[in-house]
Amino acid sequence: RRSVAPTTIYKKQKLDRDDILDITDFDVVVWLKTEMRMMLNEEIARAALIGDGRSGASNDKISEEAIIPIWKDDSLFTIPVRVEVRNNNTRDQKAEAILEAIIRARKEYKGSGNLTWFTTEDMLTDILLMKDGIGNRIYKNAAEVAQFVRVNRIVTVPVMENQSRTVTTGEGASAVTETRNLVGIIVDMVDYSFGSDKGGAVSMFDDFDIDFNQYKYLIETRISGALVKPKSALVFEYMQAAG
Repeated sequence: RRSVAPTTIYKKQKLDRDDILDITDFDVVVWLKTEMRMMLNEEIARAALIGDGRSGASNDKISEEAIIPIWKDDSLFTIPVRVEVRNNNTRDQKAEAILEAIIRARKEYKGSGNLTWFTTEDMLTDILLMKDGIGNRIYKNAAEVAQFVRVNRIVTVPVMENQSRTVTTGEGASAVTETRNLVGIIVDMVDYSFGSDKGGAVSMFDDFDIDFNQYKYLIETRISGALVKPKSALVFEYMQAAG
């Protein structure tokens, strides 16, 4: 019974006509349209991984019922893994806790298997700086970390930095509210399906605003997206341990 409806995603840009006339070294309009397409792809990727980050009151908000973020999806599709940390834990201890959680959670995973670990630059840095008991680095590079946690590659995602959410579990007097800080998503993106109807092709529009002597551009697509295979993603989040 899982279903999604399409939503429109777009990127706007504008250029003063004077700038177009003055820039003669290259075709600035062609460059701008290429940049807009790249930014549209980035917007779609962010929405699929963690949501677009905009307030629900924003007119530009991408509906999370149309493109369901892996981070916030139902536990039937996304397996949430809470990693408890304490204020006095060192960076090495926190990094070790994440690596152990990934290894232990892998048995729950039921996706296609060509896995990518999307994480933050800080998280990968902390792992690469880990040392053994005599001061030697444990991992020489990101490829060794990927091999250890059994993923094909590690991709750092800037927009995942400082992402957190508040989750309430239980009901009534037994309800518990906790803050969870995102540190990683492991998924094979083959298991995340995007779809559109006939009108969903990427379209570019431009117009001239005579009042401001500006050319205005808009690129848009109309799509939906969601994980289509149960237990096909793992989400790792730090949470403050009690005591």
